[in-house]
Amino acid sequence: MAGQARIWDGAAAPLAAAEAEQSAPRALVIDRDNLHRMIICRAADKAGYIPAGAANLAEATRLLQSGAFACITLDLSLGRGACDFLSRLDAIACTAKIFLVGHPDAAESREGLRAATSLGLDVEKPMAKPLDVGLLRYALEQLKIGRALQRGLAPAGA
Repeated sequence: MAGQARIWDGAAAPLAAAEAEQSAPRALVIDRDNLHRMIICRAADKAGYIPAGAANLAEATRLLQSGAFACITLDLSLGRGACDFLSRLDAIACTAKIFLVGHPDAAESREGLRAATSLGLDVEKPMAKPLDVGLLRYALEQLKIGRALQRGLAPAGA
């Protein structure tokens, strides 16, 4: 389907073998709101990632077991569980860039950012909902380029 985003929802069938073998980095999108999850997955796809969506932290934990992710977007409205999830990421020595999504002025966003930085995770400041999709896509593209340069590879289109 031309123009359709490649979205692998945790409830959907696994990625086709050919797609899984591609060198595109993977993005884990955790958001309980289906519309936000789809929008973020589409932005990740347009930035060159293979997105995997999770509606809750249990799905996200299961998806983490399927392989490495280059980046993770985490909906901070999932409450205290979001901070517990950050601790799980630290326990598995996760090197993914973490994009926190929530309300920058809310206590949950400050707590999430504080938790992630105190654990030494690679985290960005929280992005507010409604999400600036262009800004997220730009950040994802810059991350992809930066990681390619670190590996000594020239990113496609650069």
